Amino acid sequence: MPLLSVLAQAHATGTVLPRGFFLVLGLIYLLALALDRLAERLRLPASAAVLLLGLGLHNLLDGRHHIGLAHVETVEKVSMALLFLYAGLGTDLRRIRGSVGAALRLAILGALITLGITGVMLLLLPGPLAAGLRPGGGGIPMAVAWLAASCLTALDGNALEDLLRGLRQAVSGRLTHLLQFEAATSTLLALLSFGCIAGMVGIQDNVNHLDLHAELALAMPMEVVLIGRFVLAGLLSGAVVGVLAPAVIDRLVRSESHLLLVSIALAFVAYGLGQWLGGGGMLAVFSTGMWLSNGHYRLQRFDQHALHRALHPFNTAAEVSVLLLLGLTVSPGRLTSALPLAILLALALPLARLVSVWLTLPGRSFQPRERLLVACCGIRGAVPLGLSLALLSDLPHLRGVPAAIVSPLGGNLIAVIFLVVLINLLLQAGLMQVLGPPSPLQGRGPAEA
Repeated sequence: MPLLSVLAQAHATGTVLPRGFFLVLGLIYLLALALDRLAERLRLPASAAVLLLGLGLHNLLDGRHHIGLAHVETVEKVSMALLFLYAGLGTDLRRIRGSVGAALRLAILGALITLGITGVMLLLLPGPLAAGLRPGGGGIPMAVAWLAASCLTALDGNALEDLLRGLRQAVSGRLTHLLQFEAATSTLLALLSFGCIAGMVGIQDNVNHLDLHAELALAMPMEVVLIGRFVLAGLLSGAVVGVLAPAVIDRLVRSESHLLLVSIALAFVAYGLGQWLGGGGMLAVFSTGMWLSNGHYRLQRFDQHALHRALHPFNTAAEVSVLLLLGLTVSPGRLTSALPLAILLALALPLARLVSVWLTLPGRSFQPRERLLVACCGIRGAVPLGLSLALLSDLPHLRGVPAAIVSPLGGNLIAVIFLVVLINLLLQAGLMQVLGPPSPLQGRGPAEA
């Protein structure tokens, strides 16, 4: 494999990157685009194809890709910032006028039901499944179970767009706007739950596992204050940048290329300001997107819809990057042991989705077929995978997680989330066959700019 082995060669003079790094990187993205075209012909979700590409590259490179935690964190942060800004732009309240209450109930209650069912399932795993996930046997640490559940709470707007384009006239405009708003809002809720849980179970030195619950009870008031400050600082940072952004756009932007540059700059400014104030950077970016989506612009050609169009190609590149990163991070050898749990979770999530839809969407306003369509459109993709990478970096800093099991436990969790998302995406293809028109999928795959 002479082409792939260039990543294993020594670093080029004067650079920290391996020789041939950009050559292989460019070829990987071109291969992802080719797989997108193939997936379109086969009526398969392109996100699943890119995930499998990353996994295949991991296997071919056999650990010689020199992708360390620093590389993963850098690419993940930049990609997730763009994904969250794009998700925030999907919260335009004007598009769901008349259905705001139903959309909020669906997003909030649906996320809580998913979080609760997934977290409880992970905590109450039967012995063989728990032993397969946590080396040495025993149950999964409480902190890890709830953070993993938070990762799977978020729906994915890009995967949803693919599904809606495949279904086309099978889904009405009202349901399309409702689903897009829910996907964006579920991202915010996943961020909030992940940040709150991580804050409550953050590490303290010399914590005895038996004293964990007592220590959490004593520290809870202070933790609540810190989490509240974290969330408030993130939302406030996003609000400050989002309120000022329309004026900045009106004064600085003279073309769509300027609009793209300003959008990326605003995402980075929001992230940095959120962190500087002690809040969540990603939460600040999402909040900025919300304000941009519902703001007022002097020039209509540079409004929130133009922002959405300008960011679309970069959002696509960010999605592909996250999918490839997850494929390169997961260990193929762990997939077999993680498969039973992944199947269990992948079957539980649609049931939780069905329950939440029937509880939140009133029968007097939504026909049974409409509610069934909404229930079938709870697709997960790059956003949960990006959060799982954050879980991987946070794992060594959690209470109740012995240092000896951090590495194998992280590898097993990534494998479980990888398989759950992959199964979820493959279900998308079946839904298009059953619910959609007979013509081939004409939607945009994640590798299509």
